[in-house]
Amino acid sequence: MQRPTHLFPRRRTVTAWLALSLLLTFFLSTVFASSAPADTEDAAPTTVWSLTPAPQEDDEDRVSFRFDVPPGDSVEDAVELTNFSAQEATFTLQAADGVVSESGTFDILRPGEENEAAGQWIELDQQEVTVPADESVTVPFTLTVPENTTPGDQPAGIAASVSTDEGDDVSMVSRVGARIHLRVDGDIMPTLAVEDLDVQYSQNWNPFAPGTATVSWTVRNTGNVRLGAQQALSSSGLFGLATVEESVEPIREILPGGEAQLQVEQEVLPLFVLNSTVSLEPSVVGDDEVDAELSTATGGVTAAAIPIPQLIIVVLVGVLVWWLVTRKKRQSRKFDAAVAAAAAERSTSSGDSDAEEDESGNESSSDDAEDTDHTGAAAKQRSGRRAGGSRARRNGAD
Repeated sequence: MQRPTHLFPRRRTVTAWLALSLLLTFFLSTVFASSAPADTEDAAPTTVWSLTPAPQEDDEDRVSFRFDVPPGDSVEDAVELTNFSAQEATFTLQAADGVVSESGTFDILRPGEENEAAGQWIELDQQEVTVPADESVTVPFTLTVPENTTPGDQPAGIAASVSTDEGDDVSMVSRVGARIHLRVDGDIMPTLAVEDLDVQYSQNWNPFAPGTATVSWTVRNTGNVRLGAQQALSSSGLFGLATVEESVEPIREILPGGEAQLQVEQEVLPLFVLNSTVSLEPSVVGDDEVDAELSTATGGVTAAAIPIPQLIIVVLVGVLVWWLVTRKKRQSRKFDAAVAAAAAERSTSSGDSDAEEDESGNESSSDDAEDTDHTGAAAKQRSGRRAGGSRARRNGAD
């Protein structure tokens, strides 16, 4: 049996496409394999470094600096910059004010931002340091507290940064720093405040489910020492009914004059009024020493929480009950009216029957009287005729 000849061109086409795909795959793999070593060779060397407090004889394991300095005095110390890379590197040192980021971690002002406190009281012996590979360099500094400085915590830090060229006139700055805990001697006031407390109620149109209360507030450190805080949120309805309590994530640290903004959602029952209260329990951070009493801070706010779906159901049920009650009353009135009408109709029928009987009796009496009259007249006529006959007979005899 001879095969159709028109199938052979199609097979040759498929074979050609397969061969071309194999050649293209081999070519691409060869190109990428040959370019990988070139990229590795051209890649910039990695720089790894650290900046820590310089070791001291009495304390070699410091992770940060901790100073208690009276106004007008100064203190001297040093940082140790270590280059763990396989090549030397040049670093830029910067002293700056300490801040707490939105994520709650400690940081210092970025390069170019102006210092307003302790960052400008620190004087570094060197601001640009070249460190050989696998070696360390110690850089001294002096911290001088001005006269009339506000007592309390004045956070700061020192950072070592290195710039890497990313091409196209773009560079990336990486920083590693050491924190400075500076406390200026004087009266300590550890106080926190709840501010800008607000609650917004979101209606749940499912009448059998609670609504959502979005509570937002700001915790501000109005004292002069850094503090942490344990938080609690409580929401209730009218007269304190249906109270919902919730523990809020604690605040690790708030610097003097700093703030933290928070927002929490709660499921609450709408009872016309929504009362939300935030309680703060201040706490000492880390190894800090706070001799003053820590006072609890609270804040409260009230908002409307109208149970609209529930009220709609109540209105509908009330309308239904009213309709059923009035319907029953209408039916009762109709029944009473029908009974009264039937009784009146029966009374009217009885009266008509009595009247007809009276009329029939009167008619019978009249007929009897007439019959009596007719009978008397006939008798008189017969009597007259008899009398006349008698007179006629007498006359004839005469």
